Amino acid sequence: MRSVFRAVCLVGAAMTMGGAAVEAQPTVAVSGLWQTQFAGAAATVSLTQSGPNVIGTYVNTPPLMPGAMAGVLRGNVLTGRWTDASSSGGFTLVFSPNGRSFAGTWGRSITSVSDGGPWVGTRQ
Repeated sequence: MRSVFRAVCLVGAAMTMGGAAVEAQPTVAVSGLWQTQFAGAAATVSLTQSGPNVIGTYVNTPPLMPGAMAGVLRGNVLTGRWTDASSSGGFTLVFSPNGRSFAGTWGRSITSVSDGGPWVGTRQ
């Protein structure tokens, strides 16, 4: 879990050091536990939101490598990066207006947010 914490810190720092102003304030609250589906597996995602900044961890079922994620929420769209011990990539998640579900995509590299396929989730 130490490596997941380190990854969250590194990815989170990278997302907040850009210096650009956030155009749209978050319109949904995303903190909490989410049951998600991506990469052909189920995963429990835990998100923590502070203003527009969001960090999180995920654990796949069956248990695979845990991962970390960090991004910026603009309106109801969360864009960021995920990482685990062997790889990382981008993602874009679009949350429903009531904040109970999301649909989006994930990428297999840091230059992509979609070539990995769909990523969907519902709040626990």
